Amino acid sequence: MTIGLFISHGSPTILIDENKWKDLLRRVGKEIEEKYKPETIIVSSPHFVSWTETFYIESSERLECIQDYYGFPDETYKYCYNALNDTELVEEIVKNAEGKVVKDDKWGLDHGAWIPLFYMFPEYKPKVVTISITGNSPESHYEIGEKIRKAVEKLGRKAVFLATGSPTHRLDLFYFKITPKPTKFDVILMDLIKSGEFEKILKINELYPKEYQTAMPEGNLNTLHMLLGYVKPKKAEILGYDTPWPGVSMLAASFYE
Repeated sequence: MTIGLFISHGSPTILIDENKWKDLLRRVGKEIEEKYKPETIIVSSPHFVSWTETFYIESSERLECIQDYYGFPDETYKYCYNALNDTELVEEIVKNAEGKVVKDDKWGLDHGAWIPLFYMFPEYKPKVVTISITGNSPESHYEIGEKIRKAVEKLGRKAVFLATGSPTHRLDLFYFKITPKPTKFDVILMDLIKSGEFEKILKINELYPKEYQTAMPEGNLNTLHMLLGYVKPKKAEILGYDTPWPGVSMLAASFYE
């Protein structure tokens, strides 16, 4: 069975706070390990961005942890997660993408990628492939997800796609100390996921422009759009939702073929 996970990574303070989201990450990771025993986790983080129309995929043998956050408590910089790259799969993805994905060796695992992996797979160590988002359309990200899937199938990999990001990402509200609460956009997105209306998620910015602009979803939800192309889900499940900080929501959902 092909599976994808959309899981919010949250603030780096999650590393040092008592936060129930860490328990969710641990539980989901354990279930994935026991049920699927994936050889490779393909991760797309909203913090790995190509500012061209071409997607980047990391080609280094080892993906090093990047602590790409600033001004946080010193203790948050004591945490890191590195991983071996599935370079054979990288080569196949690049080949299959026909120029739309190019190799890069200047990035690694930013906190949008490694924080979930840190809690999901603390001992079980699958290889990791990381691919960027771009400023391209949701449909273009969906297409890249399809090409990644074909590469995985050609090699016969047992892989899980992990997309990260926050549906609502209004950091300005954090400084105004607004009381955390679900946004209308989050409710709409979760309803679409639960009802299996995945095609509407690709058009969510057009169908609900006011709610979309109010929420300012992290990375324009492009990691989720890529996941949808990879899985082509027939069903999905909400695993968790929270609003631990003003202006930032946390969503976890699984998508199945």
